[in-house]
Amino acid sequence: MADQPPRWIPPVLWVLAVLGLITAFAQLFAPGEWFFTLVPGVTETGPFNAHLVQDAGTFNLAIGVGLIAAARNPVRYAIAVVIAATAASAHALLHVYAHAAGLLSDAHLAVELLGILAPAVLLTAAAIVLIRRDSASGAAHRAAA
Repeated sequence: MADQPPRWIPPVLWVLAVLGLITAFAQLFAPGEWFFTLVPGVTETGPFNAHLVQDAGTFNLAIGVGLIAAARNPVRYAIAVVIAATAASAHALLHVYAHAAGLLSDAHLAVELLGILAPAVLLTAAAIVLIRRDSASGAAHRAAA
């Protein structure tokens, strides 16, 4: 069907939505636990600030909710995937810069590749596919009119 996304997109969005919501709830309700024990390498980024961690949790909550909507109907809620891809890619680029500038050690690089870079790549790929499908569908509708 033309209005159906590729089969890989919904499960990827579900997994990233659930992981994002778990992260959000940990940041919102257990910021110290999240900062000091749940995510390796976070303590390298500066001193603990519960309010800042909880601020990040609010954004992760919104992105997670958007990804739930998108996982249920990726074509209709493609903008949520674009927003999540933008946030994840900006986060990943920040980490790439921090490593290149020597601000972060490579001790937790595998965790960052899996937990930061991979979601950014997956969300960006899904966003591109959905935008291209939407553009092609819009062009087909205009041509038929």
